[in-house]
Amino acid sequence: MNTKIPLFFLIGVVIVVFTLFIVSQFVIPGVDLIQTPTARLLANVLALGVMIQSAIFSLLLIRQAEINKKNNDEINARAESFRNLQFVASNHVIIEFFDNMLMYRTSDRYVTRLKERMDFRFYMRYNGVDFEDVKENTEKYSFLTVKIPLRLVVGDSIGKIRFLNFRLDRGEEVHNFVPCCENFQGLILWNESKKRQELSINLIVPKDNDFYSEDTVTPFSKIKVFLSMHSMLGVVVKGRTELYFTNPQKRERDGANKYIIHSSQFKVDGLPELDSTVEDGL
Repeated sequence: MNTKIPLFFLIGVVIVVFTLFIVSQFVIPGVDLIQTPTARLLANVLALGVMIQSAIFSLLLIRQAEINKKNNDEINARAESFRNLQFVASNHVIIEFFDNMLMYRTSDRYVTRLKERMDFRFYMRYNGVDFEDVKENTEKYSFLTVKIPLRLVVGDSIGKIRFLNFRLDRGEEVHNFVPCCENFQGLILWNESKKRQELSINLIVPKDNDFYSEDTVTPFSKIKVFLSMHSMLGVVVKGRTELYFTNPQKRERDGANKYIIHSSQFKVDGLPELDSTVEDGL
């Protein structure tokens, strides 16, 4: 609504009242429009016009204030979005796996600690295995550790790595592992002798499953991992990676199976974003 309309309305009322006064006094002297009832009527009309004009003007002020607030909110939202984009663009991380992968039986002291604390944040179970049965009958399951060297492709430091799915292919066989709990994450370790970071993943497998054998090397052809990478400042990148191995694999002196990674590929699922979750420390 144009802000001049209430002003024109008020001016029009004043002109009408003034015209009636002039007509009654000079044009038609016999018609006295400024008698007491007429004057009261004109005064009421004038007061009503002033009231209507004031109300309309107040509504226009309120509407203009709402428009200004909406515009300011939109400007602030765009500015905040731009700051977030700048932040995630300069603080996200992307990793890649390389060299070789080791798979071996988990140390007994870690299994004992798991049974005592029942903390499954760093464990993934074989798909289809009942998690409650794992907690109640841990002796029915084998515990394995997978260790893969990693390096940063983008960014300076990695905060944590979460897994949604961990799949190992052996010919036509597919072995899927899923996290035991929602806040599962891989252990990021520093190898002092080789001066590099390594990702450690703990797997829970039924003992009657042929997934792994300590007597022979268990061959795998590919690993597919769905994961999210979190920077130290809380920026997360989700993606999937595939690792391919060469043959033959070999056993290390400590009994670990060694798989040499000859190629890998990584695909980012979506843009980096801020991680809104807040967790307790380890």
